[in-house]
Amino acid sequence: MIGSIVPYVAKIRRSYQSNDIIDRLNYQYTTMMVMLAAITLAATQYVGKPIQCWVPAQFTGAWEKYAETYCFMKGSYFLPLDEQIDQEYAAREGDNVVGYYQWVPLVLALQAFLFYIPSLVWKAFNFCTGINVKSVLNSAAQVKKKFNHESRTSQVVKAADHLSEALEMQRELKTQTYFWVSLGKKKGIYLSVLYLVTKLMYVGNVFVQFIILNAFLGPQYTFWGFGILSDLWEGREWEESGHFPRVTMCDFNVRVLGNIHRWTVQCVLMINMFNEKIFVFFWFWFLLVGILSLLSFFYWFCALVLQSQQRGFVDKYLRCCDMKLDHNQLYAFANSYLRTDGVFLLRLIQTNGGDLLCGEIIVALYRRYCEKRNASAPSRAITESPDSRS
Repeated sequence: MIGSIVPYVAKIRRSYQSNDIIDRLNYQYTTMMVMLAAITLAATQYVGKPIQCWVPAQFTGAWEKYAETYCFMKGSYFLPLDEQIDQEYAAREGDNVVGYYQWVPLVLALQAFLFYIPSLVWKAFNFCTGINVKSVLNSAAQVKKKFNHESRTSQVVKAADHLSEALEMQRELKTQTYFWVSLGKKKGIYLSVLYLVTKLMYVGNVFVQFIILNAFLGPQYTFWGFGILSDLWEGREWEESGHFPRVTMCDFNVRVLGNIHRWTVQCVLMINMFNEKIFVFFWFWFLLVGILSLLSFFYWFCALVLQSQQRGFVDKYLRCCDMKLDHNQLYAFANSYLRTDGVFLLRLIQTNGGDLLCGEIIVALYRRYCEKRNASAPSRAITESPDSRS
């Protein structure tokens, strides 16, 4: 069974993604981790036995099962062991009701979907520019499979031609689309702006995740994860803090021959042992992902907005290949021919394929640019007219 899965896993690993590692950390790895936790907790709740209650001796097996099912669906309340039970049923629960554990798998599934939404936006709208980003990157990826010098050079030229044709198609393609799409294609910044918006969505999603966690688990702490760690550091276990309590109380009524019998049972929530570890881990994991996503946004913002960074990126690889350009030549090639979207695609190639592959494609693009410039320049044949009278 494992042998049949390996080829598909290897194919995913070799494929060139139209994003960077921080994006994949958000929509791929984090989504998989959260969904795995959701499936595991759902199986524990609906297949295992998430709650067990201490019932009176006269309860039969069916009564005990009814009490546990009722308390699991209705929710129980936390009461410290050193406190007396209030005689008023309405006053017992108050703000101590523990009812979130029924919704944990659904909330985790929602969080996983929110991490995947920015990737859906990027994949849904990047084709509007006329450039098939995935196709361009896959064409560049074919170069790494060539070990012979001649075949590798030929594949580099093909990849450069593919990228150059895609950029020319973006410049010349006329479609009836929204104004901002047309303007982005005309200026050659559509892909770059869309990618920055996607990056910003990843950062905003992390803030939404913290809001969901605080609203779901309780607003006692502004920074929930640090608050839980502070309680553990100071020795305040769940018996005092009430966070993820293992032992709770549950009240329910049973109608027998027209009479209402009230019962109070003590229940054990084993599921909260897993909930505590999972949510504490995810809180700090989301914090790490949020910091990395914010740093990644600033990096790409500077790389794509500052023209000096664009020219410096292209010039670095041309100099490594002993092709030195003056300021005017570099400006014309980077800002007029490649434009922002072209430099963005080259950065994606460098991110996925490395510096050597990116340098080879940039050199091939520059040679194609020179050929096109020379071909379009009018021929100036200089001839002298002899004086017939001399």
